[in-house]
Amino acid sequence: MNITDLPFIQQKMIRYGMTIYFALGIIGNIFNCIIFTQSTYRRTPSSIYFLSLSIVSIIYLIWLMFPIFYSLDHSDLQTKSLFYCKTRLYVGHCLGQCIRYIVVFACIDRYIITQTNFHIRSLSSIQIAVKIVFTISLIWFIIGIHVPILMSIRENVCGMFDLYKLIYAIYQIILVGLLPPILMIIFSSLTIRTLQYRHAAQIRIRKRDRYLMRMLIAEVIINIVTSIPYSTNLVYGAITYYVVSKSSKRLEIETFITFVTQFLIYLIGVAPFYLFISTAKPFRKRFINLLRHVRVFPRNELHTTG
Repeated sequence: MNITDLPFIQQKMIRYGMTIYFALGIIGNIFNCIIFTQSTYRRTPSSIYFLSLSIVSIIYLIWLMFPIFYSLDHSDLQTKSLFYCKTRLYVGHCLGQCIRYIVVFACIDRYIITQTNFHIRSLSSIQIAVKIVFTISLIWFIIGIHVPILMSIRENVCGMFDLYKLIYAIYQIILVGLLPPILMIIFSSLTIRTLQYRHAAQIRIRKRDRYLMRMLIAEVIINIVTSIPYSTNLVYGAITYYVVSKSSKRLEIETFITFVTQFLIYLIGVAPFYLFISTAKPFRKRFINLLRHVRVFPRNELHTTG
């Protein structure tokens, strides 16, 4: 018997809130894929990073959310199959890391493109961006191999236990909560500083580059906002793992907080399209033109706004 209403609230959030969340994420990322493959965008390395971000986000949302929806009306497959328990978190973890580090290298690319040195700027190219995306994916699926090796099922729970729970929390706080946001902030700050210097020197900056930078900064902010609560909760869970006198009420509260932090972390896969459309006027225009092209709305009912 439940002590609080939190399990009921969590179930409703999954059934209704997360369903909307999932639909918005899939639809938004599909629009991203269509827009970033158009001729205006596909000539820039940034578009490769944003397109890759959208494709990985679609896979990420489907891989992690479908099992959650299934478990609403069926038994949780993670508690029945050790192979599935290991595989689901392993793939989900690696995809999440790919999303974060694609954003990191998009920040680095924006910094490189603002440099005046030709040899440094030559490092920003579509070919290099494609190679980096594939390299990121390969590296994280190698680094994350410890997850399926050390995870297990105990007392009908699929997760980390004993010392590995603490080690995983430290690993997460460093490689999820600290390193990506720090790198994003460093290279975004350097890019903004360089752009300000160039503007002061009256060197023309293309509007497209400014809007791409806005889109990237919005993505950086959402990554920082979502990663900190998630990593902090992991550390709390590891520290209090050996507390044996937890009440039923405390356990329900901790389970709900864990769910909320996971709910937030899924934003990295849901938010990109809505961040881009709210921060970049050219992107909004492209989206409206796309709607006109497929005749979602009559032409005379669509008006662009600043």
